[in-house]
Amino acid sequence: MKISLRYARHAGVAALFVAAALLGTLSGVLFAYSDDLPAVSALDDYSPNTITRVLGKDDQLVGEFAVERRVVLHYNDIPERLRQAILSAEDADFFSHFGLSPTGIMRTVVKNALAGRKAGGASTLTQQLARKLFLTDEKSWERKVKEQLLALQIEKRYTKQEIFTFYANQMYFGHGAYGVEAASQIYFGKRAKDLALEDAALIAGILQGNARQSPYLNPDAALRRRNYALGRMADEGYISRADADAAIKTPIVTRGDPGQTPTLAPYFLEEVRKYLEARYGAKALYESGLTVRTALDVRLQAAANDAVDRGLRRVDKRRGFRRQRRNVVAEGSTVAGFKHDRWARRMAAGDIVPAVVERVDDAGAHVHFGAIGAVVTKASLERWPRKPSLKDVLKPGDLIEVEITAVDAGGQFATVVLEQTPLVEGALVAIDNHTGQVLSMVGGYSFARSKFNRATQAFRQMGSPVKPLLYTAAIDRGLTPTTILVDEPTTFDAGAGQPPYQPGNYDRKFQGTMTPRHALE
Repeated sequence: MKISLRYARHAGVAALFVAAALLGTLSGVLFAYSDDLPAVSALDDYSPNTITRVLGKDDQLVGEFAVERRVVLHYNDIPERLRQAILSAEDADFFSHFGLSPTGIMRTVVKNALAGRKAGGASTLTQQLARKLFLTDEKSWERKVKEQLLALQIEKRYTKQEIFTFYANQMYFGHGAYGVEAASQIYFGKRAKDLALEDAALIAGILQGNARQSPYLNPDAALRRRNYALGRMADEGYISRADADAAIKTPIVTRGDPGQTPTLAPYFLEEVRKYLEARYGAKALYESGLTVRTALDVRLQAAANDAVDRGLRRVDKRRGFRRQRRNVVAEGSTVAGFKHDRWARRMAAGDIVPAVVERVDDAGAHVHFGAIGAVVTKASLERWPRKPSLKDVLKPGDLIEVEITAVDAGGQFATVVLEQTPLVEGALVAIDNHTGQVLSMVGGYSFARSKFNRATQAFRQMGSPVKPLLYTAAIDRGLTPTTILVDEPTTFDAGAGQPPYQPGNYDRKFQGTMTPRHALE
């Protein structure tokens, strides 16, 4: 018995020494890193990069500028279902722990020991926030210790609701989207408050690997993570098992656009961008979330785009059909296997889309675009002044343009007419003469093809075609061919912020008194 007591006493002393050593090591680590940490008080003025929005008439969105696509939400603006999904998938004990999860730390230590390397671990939301705001994603013990110390400081300074709000607005969700509101727009084309249960679970699931688990890039991984989040929500009691099972059976349907937000008015938007950057600087433009209101009429802009496109195509057809430069077979693909990005979007009557030629025979050129087949017939060439011989100008594999005029009820076959991308350029500007406001602007056939804005940079005169308009207006005001006018220098007020307009003659000379008839001659 005495021997057992002696051994127990020695073991107790050894345990005390071990505990003291561990405590000393921990104190040394804390002392070593505490002075080398960023100040979490910077979160007192949390103002992350946000989106600058350019609005048109009736506050319709014209375009956006941003380094990070983010719309900041308050805690109460984050829907409860989304909060529950994030907590379930990432940190179920968030509202009860102090910034660190002791059980999670032990699991990580065991997993790393078994793996023989630092394999990563389940960080709390607060740790993830500390890493994204103040550190890097480097996998090292030093970074992990700093992350934990920062998490403790954040938990001490801010409420749980504030920390969760920082997290929901800061985290990256892939495709340039930061925060849950931008993620909702990118993946589903809707506000976060309008997300369905399965949508909220998908966004929560993306957090673990952002772009790597995006439904646009890896649908299978996105589905697995979404279903995991739904299962965890049921485990935590946020939803019933029946609701989770029903949502798991729902396929992923995305409605957003992972690419750059498209705009109806790229030339106009570029003019706005240049003005804002020159006046306020690039930092304010791309990071400060400005709201810019313009007079652009989105409905009128759509009509202007269509008018320029149709007009240029009509003029271009007078030059005849050009042999196609691109052939998918020559590029190493196959007629049946080739895919075009445009085919992934909705195609309807009135759209001009790329199509692949399958074969050419007496009936015409057999083509397909996506799953829809069509035949370009000789009868469909009536728009062409110089009608091409389809057998002479087309061959299998050619990538051509067709305009869809009708699609059958089954969506398998369409009626089409032959089109081609015009080489000729044009421009259009619609201005409110009373205010000088620009209502629509088209600077060329395609902004992607040429960023040169022919509406503002070409400096071409309208020429004689404007004379009928001017003389009609003069007659409406009561002038006659014999009215005496004075040809002399004059200046007109061009509106607020604009230099005075001073018209001049071609030869820069003035002839004094004359009649409208003499001027027209």
